[in-house]
Parts: sequence; C-alpha cells; structure tokens
Amino acid sequence: MKRGAAWPLAVMTILGLTIAGNVWLISVANADPSFAVEENYYQRGVHWDDEMAQRRRNDALGWRVVASASPIRGGYGSDLRIALNSAARPIDGAVVTVRALHLARAGEPVDITLTASDAGAYEARVPLERAGLWELRIVVRRGTDRFTAIERLDVSSARP
Repeated sequence: MKRGAAWPLAVMTILGLTIAGNVWLISVANADPSFAVEENYYQRGVHWDDEMAQRRRNDALGWRVVASASPIRGGYGSDLRIALNSAARPIDGAVVTVRALHLARAGEPVDITLTASDAGAYEARVPLERAGLWELRIVVRRGTDRFTAIERLDVSSARP
C-alpha cells in the first residue's frame, strides 16, 4: 500500500460506520411500541374549526357517556361498557365505536364496535391485555346525530 493511501480508507470506514449506526438507530426507534405519532395530525390541525364545531354540537346534544371495564384476564381481555344518556334518559338505537389506546403503548390502538345490551348501554369484549390507563375515543351515531367523547379509564388486572 502506498504511503498516504490509508487516509481515504479511514474516512470511508468512519462514514460507513456512521451510516450503519444511523440505520440501526432508526430501526430500533421504529420498533418501539411505546412511541406513537397522532394519526393524521396535520389534517386535524387543518380541520380544527370542524373539531370545534363538533364540540359545540356535542354540547347542544347534551349526551353523556360513562365508561367502565371489567378487570383484564389473560387470554380473555376485558368487557367494556359504555352507558349513554341525555338528562338521565338512556339513548337507544345508536352505533357506538371506540378506539382504545393504552397510554404506554399508544402505537397499538384497538378499534371496537359495541353492541346494545341494556337501555342506553353498549358492550363489547375487548382484547385488552395490558392493565393501566387507557384513552377511549368514542364516536356515537344515531340517525343524523354524531357525538364524540374522549374518556380515560384505569383498567385493572384480575389476579389469579
């Protein structure tokens, strides 16, 4: 090898190691289930006025939701229950959908459609396998009415 030929080789080695390290860091960051980016965050910002109009519509409807969940049992999940009422009267005949996100694993949302059980109550078995704080993004549709709510629910784990 000629004298001075080691410098280009050293520079190429350092650049190669830098690129390999960055590729490794990107793959580790993308595989982390606790990291999440709000879906369609730019469109939500662009349509902020629509979200404010929906909040005013929610207030005008006067509907209220009360969410509850049974303790999580391994392999079984949890039973999610949403009670929907207006001025203490149950609201029947609605379609209730929920996007549930565990706050420690928000990159793994669970989408659920609940079915009517009792007067104003909607239920579903949900494949929740992690105890802790869950955010429930609830959308209720009945006829032309659309109601939205966000509830936080601390779901416990059943002990064997």
